[in-house]
Formats: sequence, structure tokens, C-alpha cells
Amino acid sequence: MATAGQGLAAQGPPYPPQHQGLGGRPTILPDVPISAVFLALFTLGAVGHMGLFQINMRKRHKKFAFNAATFGFCLTRIVATSLRIAWAYHPTNISLAMAAQIFVYAGVPILFITNLFFIERIVRAQHPRFGWSKPFSIWLPIFVGIQIITIFALITAVVVQFYKPDELSQRWTRGVQLYGATLFGLAAILPIPMALVSWVAKTHPELKEVPTDNFGEKGSILTKTLLLLVTAVPLSLGAWYRATTSYLDPLPSANPTPWYFSKAAFYTFNFTIEILVVLFWLGIRIDRFFIVPDGCKGPYSYGNGTVFAGEYGNEKPALTYDSRRNLNSDSQSRRDQGLFSMLLMLHDT
Repeated sequence: MATAGQGLAAQGPPYPPQHQGLGGRPTILPDVPISAVFLALFTLGAVGHMGLFQINMRKRHKKFAFNAATFGFCLTRIVATSLRIAWAYHPTNISLAMAAQIFVYAGVPILFITNLFFIERIVRAQHPRFGWSKPFSIWLPIFVGIQIITIFALITAVVVQFYKPDELSQRWTRGVQLYGATLFGLAAILPIPMALVSWVAKTHPELKEVPTDNFGEKGSILTKTLLLLVTAVPLSLGAWYRATTSYLDPLPSANPTPWYFSKAAFYTFNFTIEILVVLFWLGIRIDRFFIVPDGCKGPYSYGNGTVFAGEYGNEKPALTYDSRRNLNSDSQSRRDQGLFSMLLMLHDT
């Protein structure tokens, strides 16, 4: 007797998945109400982050592109949850299944990339010379470019997976998916060791005295590092859970679904972690902690910008590197005192 999958395959491409994946095929209960809740939450996140982006641009004349990036991420999740709801109502529509899987992949690295830019700013603030050096400055654009290329490779692999059921194509698509899961796991966790190394390096006697080029409208570098870790840890947990389950032996679609591919695992390690990060950034106004002056380039260019003291129009110049150095230098202080004494002597004569 022909199976349901064979019956669908006989109709031609796209073909149903041959192996199980995280979350499996959605059903009206419980997937539709759960997806509807996430749809509403990601809509809230999209509206909030785009609102902050517009406020910063129009009223405060400050650009924080990561609000716009988070808005874009929320859009991918709005589409993904909508497609998952549609798939639940039309379980035999393979095109919906393929589209839902594509949009789950589409937005994955945006939050990881945002955290990578945050750690780059922290490193540049703590170690201005090294942080603005050419080797350190070029690694992030290259890494971001690799992730963008990987997204297109994953989308291509999903399409091939649904249209080419032969063993060679399926093996190739699995290889691409394992590579993508590993790369995104690395991108998610990388800010954690970078932050630890940056702080440990700062304890070195020669680096400890180097002035910190703090940035943003509020918060110390320690506060910013803690905010980074609060989001990097759960994002890493979700990314490496997906990577780990991807490396397990593929299970045929007809087999019972194991716990690690369950719907609870799918929603917990995907949408739940992501919406918590999105709403956390929105609630604390992450833009006020990580915003930098437009056109920053070179050591101490963060502090050479303007620091907002309240609303737009109340800016004051930040201390420049030279003024900070003078304030923290005993030798310069002694030279200034000597010059002052000479002026007094000349005045007395």
C-alpha cells in the first residue's frame, strides 16, 4: 500500500520532507493559537523598534540602525508565524511548508550580527588602538558577509530539498544545513568570549591606565557588557540547540517524533528566546546604551562626539582624548603647575 508521502510525491514537486525537523508539521491545536500569540508579539516588537528608529532620526537627529535591523527581523518572524498558521490549516500544501521553513531561516542571523556590532563597540571603547586597528576592523564586515551568503545557501538548500528527492541532493542539502547551523552557533556565542577576553586584557598594567572611550547616552562599559551577555547567552543556547539536533541522525518522517524535535522545543528555542531579546531591547531602550556619533572613525572618536543631556538641543561636547589624557596624567599636571608658578613670578616682578 502506498504511503501518504508517496502519494504526494507522485503528484510531482515540491515533494514532502523525507526526514523530521524541529517542530514538525503544525496542527491547528496547539500551533495556531501559539503562533498567533507570537505573531502579535513580533508585531509589537516591529512597531516599537521602528518607532524608536524614527524618533531617533527625526526628533533627535541620531541614527541607530539596529532598531531598523530588529524591525526587519520581526518582519521575518511575522511572515514565518503567519505561514505556520496557514500550513496548519492546509497540511498537505507542500509549498506552504517550504515557505515556512525558508522564513524561519531568513531572519536567524540578524540578532547575532547586532550583538557582534555591540561587542565591537565595547572592545573599541576599552582598547581604542587595537579596536580601531585594520585587522580588527575588517573581520566583522567579512563575517557578516559570510553569514549573508550562508542565508542564501540555506534558502537554496531548502528549495532543493523539496524539489530533488534523490539521495545525492538530500545529502548535499543536509551538509549545507549543518554548516549553516554551526556558523550561526559560532556567531551567537562569539560575543561572550570576546567580552571576557576584552575585560581580562583590560586588567593588564599597561592597558589598565588607557582611558576608556565610553559611548551611548547612559550606562558604564560594565553595564553595556552585562546587557550584551544577557542576550548573547540565550541566543547561543537556541543556536546550539538547533545545531546539536541537526547533527543527530536523520529520522524518517513516518517515525514517532522524539522529544528534541517536539513543538515545545521548537517554540522555546526559536520564537520564545527571540521575542524575549526583541522586547528586552525595546524595554530598556538599547539605543540609548549603544548609540555612537555618526561618522565615528579612529581611536576615541566615540567620546569626541556629543553626549546628550536630556532631549535634543541639550548636547554638550564630550571630552576629547587629549583632554582625558591631560586629566589623568601626573606629569602633565606637574608641567601645568610649573607653568603657573612661572607666570606668578613674572607677575610679581
